[in-house]
Amino acid sequence: MAQTIQIKRGTRAELTTYGALKAGELGFCTDTKEIYIGDGTSNSMVGRALSGPEASRPAAASVGRLYYVTSGANMGYLYFDSGSAWVRVNVLSLADLTGSIDNVADGTTYAKVLKADITAGHPNKVSDGTNTKTAAEIATHINDAAKHRLINDTGAAITDLWSAQKIKNEIELAKHNIEPQASVKDQNLTAPPASPAETDRYIIPAGATGAWAGKTNQIAEYTSGAWAYYVPAVGWTAYVDDEQKIYSWNGTAWVRTGGALQTITAGNGLTGGGQADSVTLTVGAGNGITVGATSVAAKPGKGILVNATGIEANIDSESLVYDAANGNRLMVAAIDGGTF
Repeated sequence: MAQTIQIKRGTRAELTTYGALKAGELGFCTDTKEIYIGDGTSNSMVGRALSGPEASRPAAASVGRLYYVTSGANMGYLYFDSGSAWVRVNVLSLADLTGSIDNVADGTTYAKVLKADITAGHPNKVSDGTNTKTAAEIATHINDAAKHRLINDTGAAITDLWSAQKIKNEIELAKHNIEPQASVKDQNLTAPPASPAETDRYIIPAGATGAWAGKTNQIAEYTSGAWAYYVPAVGWTAYVDDEQKIYSWNGTAWVRTGGALQTITAGNGLTGGGQADSVTLTVGAGNGITVGATSVAAKPGKGILVNATGIEANIDSESLVYDAANGNRLMVAAIDGGTF
């Protein structure tokens, strides 16, 4: 009959209660499947790395042994016995690394950069996969005035390149060719107002003084604490606030809008017109119409009379009949067709 050899056994808790196994004695934990060997003082799990202070580490002589440092400067390090030396297995900081970045393989997130392409810590070449240029080549191309127009905010030639701010300023200036036409406060002030509000505008009349001197017919706009001036072009219009009227620039003067379109021939019934606010009606005497101080009479004493009290009809009872009993109507008294 074959023999069966069994070692001391029980649960992990029972082993703890039992205490230290004798030197060389084995113990098997039936619940955790761990095997321990004792030395008479403590139990060590079979297969567990040797551990203790680094100074207590045995000489390297058995390939495959592991030793874990539990205290001291190198606490936490794990060493492997190569048969001739203890080799550190784990690394805790970058300072523990040896070798170079060339040892890192290319990946999807990081890639190598050739040492020759680094100058003072910066890549000195740019590549799109087909074209590779150095920083010096790129700088030469960018700074080549023959290939690129240089920014020149003071230039006026069509080949001059302006900055974004200069372009914005020019657009704002161009907008003023329309904006000043919207409204001006007055066109008769010869001296600039003492306390103008931002964006107040005025048409400068002849004889202006102070800051407006020599700016006759121009539009002055107060902006950012100073007056800006705009020379009108033919067709500009401006609404004058204090007059509530619109004026247009005809190239010579500001004229009331529509004034240039009025045509009234003097001596034929109406005189005046143009930009005047009134038109005079002149009735020719001696043509059956009499003009008085307060009235105009057509056929004195008969027909229609216009005076200060209104319009009156003088009835002669021959040709016209006033019928008060029949709704105050005017009726024809007699109709005579005359003879051939």
